[in-house]
Amino acid sequence: MLSGADARSAGRVGIAAVFAFTALGHFVKRDEMAAMLPPSMPSRSAMVIVSGVFEGLLAILVLLPADAKIAGITLCAFLVLVTPVNIHAAINRVAFGGHAAGPGYLAVRLPLQLVLLLWIYWFTIRAG
Repeated sequence: MLSGADARSAGRVGIAAVFAFTALGHFVKRDEMAAMLPPSMPSRSAMVIVSGVFEGLLAILVLLPADAKIAGITLCAFLVLVTPVNIHAAINRVAFGGHAAGPGYLAVRLPLQLVLLLWIYWFTIRAG
């Protein structure tokens, strides 16, 4: 395997990279991400920042063997919990990412999210 890493470690590095990248988006594209949240939600910008910090922390924790399983469980729960936000953004055609394409975007987004959930499960929860 790459640089002597086993498959479990390599899988966790990939997970960390995905969530480090998405966490960064919470800071670089804060206003666009805040627009994905329902207007009735208070402190949308602050919620984006907090969730970005949360994703970044989980990206680090998934790399630590002692914390990988709980980080994986938390990441899976997080992905499930943010799914309604992505549905809301697609239905309302929020101009960020693929959401502007409308509900059809979910035909791509949701299967990819399922693959990510399975990836996290395989390399953190099942393996731990």
